Amino acid sequence: MRNQLRSWAGKALPIDPRLVAVGIVLGLAAGALYLGESVDLATAVGIAVCISVSVGSWLGIRLYLVVAKFYMAWLDAINRRIADVASRLPPVSSIADGHNSQRPRGSIALQLAANSIYATPLCFAMFTGNAIMAALWAQIDFVGAILPLGVALSNFVTLVFVIAIQSLYLWRLQRQVATLEQLLNRIDTVSPVALRIQVLNRNISRTARIVRRLTGISQTATA
Repeated sequence: MRNQLRSWAGKALPIDPRLVAVGIVLGLAAGALYLGESVDLATAVGIAVCISVSVGSWLGIRLYLVVAKFYMAWLDAINRRIADVASRLPPVSSIADGHNSQRPRGSIALQLAANSIYATPLCFAMFTGNAIMAALWAQIDFVGAILPLGVALSNFVTLVFVIAIQSLYLWRLQRQVATLEQLLNRIDTVSPVALRIQVLNRNISRTARIVRRLTGISQTATA
């Protein structure tokens, strides 16, 4: 019964109740600051803050999940290519295995890309929240909407920056895998040549050995 109620509540109100609660609290706090000017103004400000916090955060999180799904698909594609490259590599020795088992130290680029992931949902939520705030505040006071609009633009720049960091690092990993694939393709083209050389070398050595036996010429005599 409780699960059914949660399902009905989720369909009726897709926004997380916790976000709504935070929006209501912040809306009441913001509206209380304008009670001295006008009740209507305080109500409008409270509603604007409540909507921007609850709806903006929910929308930003939804957008982040879409981007996260895209990144996961990108990583899966890179992992498949890495697995294909690993299957074509010769087995390494036990000494190399023991050396590689140590945890590698991450580079600065890796640390920057990994840490930027944590900031991405916050940047999405702040951008959408401030964008909605600017749109709603413009209905109350057009001049007053300049501040949330400026904050939204700064949030957008930060969001583009963190996404660019992650995308560039994934592109770099993809290029490294592509380089390994090209190297293995070159090795594959060299392998038949090496095999032919081995065949010729074996036949020449065998023929020379047979000729020496038949003619009685020692190997030192032809050296």
